[in-house]
Amino acid sequence: MKKPSKNIWKPIVSALILIFGVLLVIDLLIMPFYVSGSEAKIPNVVGMNKDEAFNILEDANLSPVIQTTRYDEKYGKDRVIFQKPEGNKLVKAGRRVYLTISGGEPLVRVPFLINKTVRDAQVTLERAGLLLGDIDSVESEMDADLIVEQQYFQGRELATGSRVNVKISIGPQLGMVRVPNLVGRSFTEVENTLKSLSLRIGTKIYVKSSGYLPNTIIDHTPAEGSLIKVGDSVNVWITGSKIGDR
Repeated sequence: MKKPSKNIWKPIVSALILIFGVLLVIDLLIMPFYVSGSEAKIPNVVGMNKDEAFNILEDANLSPVIQTTRYDEKYGKDRVIFQKPEGNKLVKAGRRVYLTISGGEPLVRVPFLINKTVRDAQVTLERAGLLLGDIDSVESEMDADLIVEQQYFQGRELATGSRVNVKISIGPQLGMVRVPNLVGRSFTEVENTLKSLSLRIGTKIYVKSSGYLPNTIIDHTPAEGSLIKVGDSVNVWITGSKIGDR
């Protein structure tokens, strides 16, 4: 049997040398160029305005992201307080850089002031870091000298030291009467009660009821607590059957 010629190995050896050479060129020349071209040095943007910081980071082929916003005594509103990664570090191009932005002055929540006196409201506001603003007087169903309206709703966030305007009640409008509870009283008693308040009986509606004695008021309009004008009438529902006007 004829032995293989030694010349068969020459092409194989040449191919191996060529492949090794190509790999060596890639490792020594191409890869370092590629790796260095994909790196970016992070600029230090702490203290800068957020818009300026974004432009600088994007120009450096990086991706700025606002991570959070918080109050800081050192930096004004919209300034970069902190960045991660820190400045001057080498990172891959396109790397995200997380920024913490100053929100300016600290914010506090507006407390609930309705039904408080002016003095109580002032103390409550000062404890929250706020101040009492203008005080207006309005007619209201609420008792006099109580706050019936506040400028900002409870929980609204304001800068420390902000003023909150309020309106206080001077009581009901003159010539108005609050309707008492008439349910369960006899017709005669209700009639006398309304007369003492300068009110009168309006429409009388008779209904059957097994739970009340005859001639008992079981409902009325306007309802208890309503404010109506002096001389107005109150409609009543009476147990029993109509036996003539009273």
